[in-house]
Amino acid sequence: MPRALNKVADQTKVQAAREIRAAGYQLKVGAIKAAIRLDRASASTLRAVVVASDKMMPLYSYAARRTQKGVTVSVKSGGARKRVANAFIATTRSGHTGVFERVILGGKRAPRLPIRELYGPSIPQAFANKTVQDALVRVVRDRFPAILEHEIKFARSQTGE
Repeated sequence: MPRALNKVADQTKVQAAREIRAAGYQLKVGAIKAAIRLDRASASTLRAVVVASDKMMPLYSYAARRTQKGVTVSVKSGGARKRVANAFIATTRSGHTGVFERVILGGKRAPRLPIRELYGPSIPQAFANKTVQDALVRVVRDRFPAILEHEIKFARSQTGE
């Protein structure tokens, strides 16, 4: 049973990433999958849970482009690109690339530092979309019986039945 639950959870995670992308969010499937965590089933815990991380997605992940007046991003496909005035794209010493803006101190823009990274919508917002939820329920309902049957046959073949 745990093997079947975990396989369905894996397939649900993949389908969730595809559905979120299909819902129009301009994120790469790999970035979406990285933000979805699985709590796997075990012999003592016959439950597998697919959890969307509440970590905000860096704005750079949303097809950010530098312009003369700032940075433009496209959060959802089909919508107009949005301009973030006075923002810039930079790579930090650690190698992380992001969209940043200078912090305003005392009513004035600081000359160099401090800067802060900008973020877009998190994965749970997309995960909660009714279309995405319906697709995930469909995956579990359609695939679990076949996977369970396959795992039972495999277990029987291992015991010599």
